[in-house]
Amino acid sequence: MTATTPPTPRHSRSGSGNTAPSQESLRSTVSTVIQATRLTLKEAGIEEAPLEGEVLVRHVAGIDRASLYSDPDRAFSYAEARQLATLVARRCKREPLPYILGHWEFYGLDYIVNPAVLIPRPETETLVEEALIFALPMAQGNRPITIADVGTGSGCVAISLAKRLPHATVVATDISPDALEIAWQNIERHDVANQVRLHEGDLLSSYDGKLDLIISNPPYIPDGEIPGLQPEVALHEPSAALGGGPDGLSIIRRLMEQGSELLAPNGALMIEFNPPQSSVLLSEAHSLWPNAECRVVKDLAGLDRVLVVELEGQASA
Repeated sequence: MTATTPPTPRHSRSGSGNTAPSQESLRSTVSTVIQATRLTLKEAGIEEAPLEGEVLVRHVAGIDRASLYSDPDRAFSYAEARQLATLVARRCKREPLPYILGHWEFYGLDYIVNPAVLIPRPETETLVEEALIFALPMAQGNRPITIADVGTGSGCVAISLAKRLPHATVVATDISPDALEIAWQNIERHDVANQVRLHEGDLLSSYDGKLDLIISNPPYIPDGEIPGLQPEVALHEPSAALGGGPDGLSIIRRLMEQGSELLAPNGALMIEFNPPQSSVLLSEAHSLWPNAECRVVKDLAGLDRVLVVELEGQASA
């Protein structure tokens, strides 16, 4: 079976005659097309073929899951089949599903994405959770706080914080103008333009002022490991947002140095990282902030994921 045209379901014939199937019996429905699409994706080696097959068909048909279950026999037109065939072919070439759809969910909100930005991932929600645990008590009494989201990409972290911290100002930085364009579209989409300010620049080099919280999902994959990642990542996501140097920590170290000069008293720095980097990163954080609380937080999969440094009333260097 090819990835270019969803197959027409087979129909049995009864009786001794050679009567051709009726037009009604040949009609494709969303349910039959989903089954065929799942099989095509499975044969192409897509791990989540059952889910992705349904998502692609619903995307083309313009229906949600409730509509699918309430009307599984909804007709699937020839025009829809042609559109689906194009999308399935792209997915079989290992283009990530979020780029094909043009959007992806993160922390309860939907974001525009394209190959200029990393795809939002569940492990980064741990970063947002830790930031909110720290910032919500600080924001009590409508106290204004200033947060930097370094390497904002799609803007999903900055926007998630802005939506839950209405008195916060979030400075969202990125070195990529194409990424900042996507971030701006998402900022407008979620109506936080009065809170989130975009800065083009290398990490925090374009910012001058004190920060209550620095948060980042920076490039942290060792450069030599990128070719061995899943094709969806290695071949399609922006390499500048993945590679963190020989050991994956080059950019994180620079950000920590900048943060040591920009954090306000009682401020905090939170950085997502690759689990094998945990002990080295925690040791370096202790060296840079010997009197701060430095700890590592695990993600929902139980893996070390977020470095947290809280100054607890100390002035930064």
